[in-house]
Amino acid sequence: MARKLYYKIIEDGINRITNTEWETILRLQHWYNSEFIWTAGKLGFRMYAVFPKVEYNSGIVDDLELRIWQRKKELRDGGLSENETIQQLETEGLIFVQKGGYFDNCIGSGFTRVAANEFNAFLVCEFLLKASILAPDAVIFVYDEGEFIKTKQVRFHQGNVIIQSVDESKQKLVQEMINNRHVFAIVDPAKYDHHPRFSNIVSDFNELNLDERMSILKDWNWLGFENNFDLYGDDVQGVDLNKKVLKFKIDTSEMKS
Repeated sequence: MARKLYYKIIEDGINRITNTEWETILRLQHWYNSEFIWTAGKLGFRMYAVFPKVEYNSGIVDDLELRIWQRKKELRDGGLSENETIQQLETEGLIFVQKGGYFDNCIGSGFTRVAANEFNAFLVCEFLLKASILAPDAVIFVYDEGEFIKTKQVRFHQGNVIIQSVDESKQKLVQEMINNRHVFAIVDPAKYDHHPRFSNIVSDFNELNLDERMSILKDWNWLGFENNFDLYGDDVQGVDLNKKVLKFKIDTSEMKS
């Protein structure tokens, strides 16, 4: 599977987000998904994971999904929020939901598959940084399977970045990152202007000779787990998310993930 970035707001009794704040975040998410090219997956921050309630509805699944789409449009056109619409669809027996999105014990959660597209990784984190300002009473946790986030995981809160340091041997390195304001990699967007869309299907794989097959199987760079930067974990020039962060902080307490 291709490399992903995971994000979540833990339901811990402290984090809070209003319907109005969430609607604003969804509009921002829609703008990002529409404005930029995503080569492996798009933003998917959700408060609910929604599934058609097939067992209680007769007919073909495609017909049920069409009914859900039409009813959702009616409710949204009628002025209901995204959450209110989902709750109404559940009440009407058209869907069942998992509260919190993709992960348990969350207010909202999601993930974005980026593979080797570091500019998409930048966009994910830029969106989450902005979302943390829109929902000031919520802390957004994010984990990167790749190398864009140099500490692998951070929390966004009110435009700030909170870094967890649990390993005493890494305290000095983390402090240097903060002092230098260099927690996120510098990314050159031009490198990804014609970046291929991710696919884990290799055409005519069975027709390749053994050496060609082994070459494909050993090259993990396309999955995004390897360093894809120009030099020492950064591109020589490009966009710098670090400059958009209000303040970097270290939190030595136990991080909830």
